[in-house]
Amino acid sequence: MESVVNRQILFEHFAGKSSPLQKQSIEEWLKKPNNQELFYLWLLEWETQHPQYNPSVEKRLQDFRQIMEQTDQDVLTLVGDETEQKSNIWLKVSRIAAACLMISLGSWYFKDHFQYQIYETTFGQVDKIQLADGTMVTLNANSTLKVPRFGFGTKNREVELSGEAVFSVTHTPDNQKFIVKTKRNFDVVVLGTEFSVFSRDRGAKVILNKGKVRLEYQENQVKKEITMRPGELVKLDISNHVQKDTAKTFDPIIAWQQNRLIFEDTNLFEFTQIMEENYGVKIKLQNDSLAKRTLVGSYKAQNAEELLNTVVELLDLKLSKTGNTFVLSEK
Repeated sequence: MESVVNRQILFEHFAGKSSPLQKQSIEEWLKKPNNQELFYLWLLEWETQHPQYNPSVEKRLQDFRQIMEQTDQDVLTLVGDETEQKSNIWLKVSRIAAACLMISLGSWYFKDHFQYQIYETTFGQVDKIQLADGTMVTLNANSTLKVPRFGFGTKNREVELSGEAVFSVTHTPDNQKFIVKTKRNFDVVVLGTEFSVFSRDRGAKVILNKGKVRLEYQENQVKKEITMRPGELVKLDISNHVQKDTAKTFDPIIAWQQNRLIFEDTNLFEFTQIMEENYGVKIKLQNDSLAKRTLVGSYKAQNAEELLNTVVELLDLKLSKTGNTFVLSEK
């Protein structure tokens, strides 16, 4: 018979008021992965109402992972008596609950781990994601997208981006806004549209293909906003100073999927930053004059070294390697 565990039973358990029978039911119920996520959701709600002491989060998470990796067989081999077996199994579940309860809501790691579905790409990887509202997101290499596990699309549609992505946003009957938030003090607020967002340490840019978007940003501690039209490109430097231009093309997804990079008067210093962002490759220029040389065009390569060799041949340079760093120099 399937264990029946509800919100009230877990709230009593978190408060230390559960009976032995309830503890056994929770033990069986927690064996299903879907129930574990519900356990965390109700735990967050309970902790909001009953704040706990905040110890070392990393230590508690490490304890939690170790407990989860233990199997019931490990417990059964430690004792021979059936009563002691049940006691040890329940001790395992109790330690899980205790480890969870010791994690404070003030910890960003805890909130990220349990409140967000996190999509991440590695260097050279491109991933396509469909959100619950039907919105399609293509995530470029070395990028992260955080989507709320609970409430997305109920009152608003907010996601957090670090890196680069293309969004094709689904329109909702109630005209619900879709907001892309970043760590760079600028957000993209949209209604049904298609656009790309780039947000990394060296700057940011937004290209609008279809529809309408509003950029809300902060420059010199002053809140500002700008509305974009299709075909426009807006760049933000590290100080969030805005530069508006006309986008020459809108095919980033095709380029990413074909392992192709497009350069439009891109100097070599910026090229080194692009290579590190997309491939994790560190490149050093031998002198400052090299940094001013530019690249124009579309280049396809299966990996970083192939692209580097193409650039070296094109600009008649010399390529060497010191440790994990490539060095570009004059011949």
